Amino acid sequence: MDNQQEDAILGQHLSMPRRLAAFAAILIVYFFYCYNFMVDIFVRPTLVNEFGFTLQQASSIFAVMSLGTIPGTIVAGICCSRFGKKRTLIAIAVLYALMTYIPLLSPENYTLWRAARFITGFCLGGVFGTSIPLVAELFPQKYRGKLAAICTSTFSVAMIFAGQLYGALGDENWQLLVWTAIIPPLIGAALVLFLVPDDASYMKKLREEAAVENTKISYLEMYKGKYLWIGIAVILLSGTNFVAYSGFSNNATTYLTTVLGMSAATAGTIFSIQGIGQLIGYNFWGFMSDRYGRKIPILGMVACSALIFIYSKLGVESINMFYLVSVILGMSFGFSGAWGAYYTELFPNKFRSLSAGISFNGGRLISTIGLPLVAGVSASTWGMQGLFTVVMLVALAGAVLWFFLPETLVKEKSMKQTQPKQSEVNTAK
Repeated sequence: MDNQQEDAILGQHLSMPRRLAAFAAILIVYFFYCYNFMVDIFVRPTLVNEFGFTLQQASSIFAVMSLGTIPGTIVAGICCSRFGKKRTLIAIAVLYALMTYIPLLSPENYTLWRAARFITGFCLGGVFGTSIPLVAELFPQKYRGKLAAICTSTFSVAMIFAGQLYGALGDENWQLLVWTAIIPPLIGAALVLFLVPDDASYMKKLREEAAVENTKISYLEMYKGKYLWIGIAVILLSGTNFVAYSGFSNNATTYLTTVLGMSAATAGTIFSIQGIGQLIGYNFWGFMSDRYGRKIPILGMVACSALIFIYSKLGVESINMFYLVSVILGMSFGFSGAWGAYYTELFPNKFRSLSAGISFNGGRLISTIGLPLVAGVSASTWGMQGLFTVVMLVALAGAVLWFFLPETLVKEKSMKQTQPKQSEVNTAK
């Protein structure tokens, strides 16, 4: 077998263009999973101004969506192990498109919006853990970090795209904007159907092998032995990421405007530059993880802690420094770009359909507890400086935790070290 095909379970008999076409199909579904979170931007003003919803009601509609992501992650993992990741991803894409459409039938119905967005969140919760393992099985290790980072970075692209589209079409075209979140994932599902190899037989083989060993492909089996520590650690690691990133980002513009007295326009520009840096950072750290190992992005997590400290010490006169620090901070926050690949490799192959989703989205449970506590610090005598200090410590704690987790690129490295160079082979001939 060609060395380039090593460990590419589904893609080992496919040409690279064919595998890239399959990746593009998966990426469409992934991009519009990210984009679906922007539906709030499109409809909230209309719900309040045209249909008479209160701000609290409008907020609660989209809050229940987040609640649905956790059970959705767990159920999607079970479906992947039973029916295959390709079929699960197609079903998820069709369902979240359908549930996005349902409220258009009666847009003034608060209960319908709540139910539809909860089920939408349930479906969206399964996208990460389904699509990333599919990518991991289509490509060898040396490409996984970069490809996982491309997927992760589409959230930043979706934010930019949604903002530009909303600015161009406005509130009066809110239904048209919602349709942009409905039709594309259906197209993506069709492309996945035709372009992505079916892994159902592979999953059946894994279940049969597990049965011979008197085990099952389940969460309980996945968290046995040393993998219990690894499983808990990666959920905590994801939690530190959510708390550090959201704890800082949710309060950055407030700090700039209320504490330092900057204008909203200046604060917004500083914040948007951070987003651009993050888009670059996801892909940078993805490349680095493929080249030097899955744990090299720890440097980015440590840098976040240091840069937040610098950010909190800058004065209102240091606008240019804020721009510089923000873009580097955004790049540093991209350290999680390759986690999709890392989380699939930390556990045995038979658990790939379970490990990535719960390892990443499980961190949301940590953040639901941690973020209110972090926000409470700003209301204490410690103020915003105290909040930034806590966020710095959380990022640093995450980096320490990550340091003690295993490296998963060792197999690739060791193979390269043991394989003879082509020149040596030619000489031997």
